Amino acid sequence: MHHMEAGYEADHGDSFLHGTAYVSFQELATRVSHRNTGKASGDPVCEQMMTRIAADENLHMIFYRNLMAAALEAAPNETLRAVTDVVTTFQMPGHSIDGFLRKSVVIANAGIYDLRLHHDDVLVPVLRKWGVFDRTDLTGDGEKAREELAEFLEHLDAAATKFETRREERRARQAARKG
Repeated sequence: MHHMEAGYEADHGDSFLHGTAYVSFQELATRVSHRNTGKASGDPVCEQMMTRIAADENLHMIFYRNLMAAALEAAPNETLRAVTDVVTTFQMPGHSIDGFLRKSVVIANAGIYDLRLHHDDVLVPVLRKWGVFDRTDLTGDGEKAREELAEFLEHLDAAATKFETRREERRARQAARKG
């Protein structure tokens, strides 16, 4: 209840571009998370409801993704700066809830939402749809933002691989103990 009363304030203030960039990724991230939560539940009704919720999240994502595509055409440098700022500082909604870090580790270990899903199923598809790495209209800060984004994605991919390796090793140890 405290989280609901406190509300949510975006990390980038009142910037239209930052806010729209955030929801472009956040809606897809919650779609992936909701879909995987349903699958992991083991409850057919829960899975069906979470699939429905995920479909609704996808509609939101498409709207915001299209809005950002138009922003990239209108103001490519400013828009890509906002995208890079958001991607490199992204946090799921609810990150300020007490115990969120511990819960996010449980969620990641269960394969519901982790760094690999964030990289492969959220960030890369949206950035590809926008043609971020194929644009020829960037200058100055826009080009710098693209370079920062590419470097961040490379580091995130490496961190995701490291997490996956550790998770599999942990699962193998647990399976060996059960034996």
